[in-house]
Amino acid sequence: MSDDPRSLDELRAQHLELKERLQALEKLRSLSPEEQFEARVIKKRKLALKDAMRTLEAQES
Repeated sequence: MSDDPRSLDELRAQHLELKERLQALEKLRSLSPEEQFEARVIKKRKLALKDAMRTLEAQES
């Protein structure tokens, strides 16, 4: 079975976790190349989760 969340609450929880991690990275003075890459991946994942949340919200209404 995949890791894909099935509920809006799960999507929101994942989005919040990513937001908090990104905020932690942004507080650092300087990011290593690995941290820069992680920040880019997080931003893309957050956007994908936001799209998925919008899709679920539209289906539920």
